[in-house]
Amino acid sequence: MKRLILFICAIILFNSCTKTNQFQVSGNIKNGEGKELTLSELLVSGTEELKSVKPDKKGNFKFKADSDIPRFYQLSISESNFLTLLIEPGENITIHVDAKNMSNAVIIGSEGSILTQKINNQFAGTKHKLDSIIKHIESIQGTDKFTEEIEGLNKSYANIVNTQRDSSIAFIITNLNSLASIIPLYQKIDGQNYVLYKNRDLQYIKIVSESLAKKYPESPHVKALIADKDNLLNRYNQLRTNAQLEQLIKADKIYNIPEIYLPDQSGDSLSLNAVNAKYILLNFWASWNQESIQRNVELLDIYKKYHTKGFEIYQVSLDTKTDNWIKAINFDQLPWINVIDQDGRSSYYARLYNVKTLPTSFLINPDGEIVMINPSKEQMVSTFDYALK
Repeated sequence: MKRLILFICAIILFNSCTKTNQFQVSGNIKNGEGKELTLSELLVSGTEELKSVKPDKKGNFKFKADSDIPRFYQLSISESNFLTLLIEPGENITIHVDAKNMSNAVIIGSEGSILTQKINNQFAGTKHKLDSIIKHIESIQGTDKFTEEIEGLNKSYANIVNTQRDSSIAFIITNLNSLASIIPLYQKIDGQNYVLYKNRDLQYIKIVSESLAKKYPESPHVKALIADKDNLLNRYNQLRTNAQLEQLIKADKIYNIPEIYLPDQSGDSLSLNAVNAKYILLNFWASWNQESIQRNVELLDIYKKYHTKGFEIYQVSLDTKTDNWIKAINFDQLPWINVIDQDGRSSYYARLYNVKTLPTSFLINPDGEIVMINPSKEQMVSTFDYALK
């Protein structure tokens, strides 16, 4: 009798565990006649189809599956029409959806899925706004409207990008204990530019990975995030070479010179093409180069005299050590824009501008054209006395 009781208890315990690990996704789909719904797990390396069902005549459907930890899933009709879900073990989820747009489903019974839908749909709205601006720019290219509207369009584009960044950061901070906080770390504005594009955004990679590692150490996505953390950090550091701001705000529509996008002393990346000045001196230098130091002394006088009239200096350091660079800036009290390319003599931008020696300077006029290479102090003074009255 005692053995029988133990056996029954074991069965109850087993069924209890099975029930806890099992989740269910059911609901109703409109306009889904003849269509097949597929439930797939979103793996780190791709997707794995779990089950496919055809809704009944009333559009009702049901999936059951097992999982011991929270995982990402995809409920789809096609590759381009799907709903991403973040499902906890034991959840009983109800979904009401229109087959014409799966992403706008009403989700009941899964907080993680609702959060995932929120961040994905919000970002989709941002992408739609940005695409509309780009299409409009393309439609007016070569017309008088282009000259009239391009500045405002560029500002609108940049404002939308920064609004999305702020929203993504707020989402991360609010939902640090959810796997959904991983999503904003990988969202891209386009093929190269990430939503979190500033150097200071490095902290969110660290915060998310550390928070989720404690709560979901067995999650494949958390393990991948931790393993990928160094790559993600390097990705942000490399924004200066592979995520140029000309693609972020389409500045290449205005300027004729190659873009430069590098971090300043505070770690924020600054764009050459975003500098608001009539004349810009692009100057490549290094703190270890004595000729560069001497050149800076000359530039100080010119800058003090003409800066308020529309002259700016965008100075690119090829120092490999940030401390030496900052010390040199502070020692000589250099007041202009200073950025650094720690690739040093292997700098992508130095090659782009064919810099052979230091210092090397390029004077850029209001039309975005390089009008002088290594201009002397006398040449700049003569130009500015005439052009910057």
